[in-house]
Amino acid sequence: MTKYTTLSEELNKLPKERRELIETRTSQIHLEEITLKHLREKLGLSQSELAERLEVQQPAVSKLERRQNLELNTLRAVVNALGGTIEIIVRVLNKEPILLSDYQE
Repeated sequence: MTKYTTLSEELNKLPKERRELIETRTSQIHLEEITLKHLREKLGLSQSELAERLEVQQPAVSKLERRQNLELNTLRAVVNALGGTIEIIVRVLNKEPILLSDYQE
């Protein structure tokens, strides 16, 4: 009879450094999958409600949600309309991380 192992069991066999790299990349992939639609829905807003906050028509919100790449200014406007802010952490080898906080124009 074949003995099967779980993914967790296999991952636990890896060196700690490798597991940490896998966990980091998993988090990155998860963040890449978060879309404006998910964000809007998580906050309980309809496209029409977000459109009202952005002072645009609902089809414009639908179009934004289908885009794969957003300009930072567009993302900032949407997040601000949702009542949030954006923080970007810049990491450069051998340098302290730099936090770029959201700002209002």
